Amino acid sequence: MEGPDNVSVETMGMIPRAIRQIFSCAEELKIKGWQYKFTASFLEIYNETIKDLLVNRPDKKQEYDIRKVNNTSNEVYVTNLRYVEVSSVEEVHDLLHAAKTHRSVAKTALNDRSSRSHSVFQLKIEGENKLRDVHTSSVLSLIDLAGSERLDRSLSTGDRLKETQSINTSLSTLGMVITSLCNKDSHIPYRNSKLTYLLQNSLGGNSKVLMFVNISPLEENFAESLNSLRFASKVNECVIGTARANRK
Repeated sequence: MEGPDNVSVETMGMIPRAIRQIFSCAEELKIKGWQYKFTASFLEIYNETIKDLLVNRPDKKQEYDIRKVNNTSNEVYVTNLRYVEVSSVEEVHDLLHAAKTHRSVAKTALNDRSSRSHSVFQLKIEGENKLRDVHTSSVLSLIDLAGSERLDRSLSTGDRLKETQSINTSLSTLGMVITSLCNKDSHIPYRNSKLTYLLQNSLGGNSKVLMFVNISPLEENFAESLNSLRFASKVNECVIGTARANRK
């Protein structure tokens, strides 16, 4: 999602590409009277625990809870999380570099450097056009999901086993949420995991979702690739309606 350490225009990941596009569009819209404020955050969900990736010396006693902004809104925020106002692509790149050094990674039998958590980069975008007396707001969420693992192949034990179980459970919950949205169920199990609870406004309601699914070309990984394609097919079939601009 971030790209390599020595990032360039050709090698930059999804997050820097999206940020570059957003700031470019914001600059172009100035001529039409629009002014924008951007606020970034970056966290990971490790074993169903939230960790702030923008804090250099985290306090292990600090608790991060997902709460609603108010009783009349479904918008959520994370308590004690560091939210940083940014005004340039370079400032976001600095945050990405700092966050990358704080990710939870470990070695397994399948991967020398495996992500052991889901990372969530969010950019809150608030726009104002005084000429038209219009305000807009939205949140862009860019998520790097940890890959599911088969325990008989990853040979995970101890902490690695607990991490694998947590990853697989949260991905299963994500699948259940998507299925519930597809079926238009009255109850969507967002609260069954920290990942879906945090991203509930990005998954349902007035939102638009794009998912990339990575698969391995190796024959030995056929079973995992097939499961990934089945999951992608399920997501692709989900239609929740047309997203609308959040204006007031």
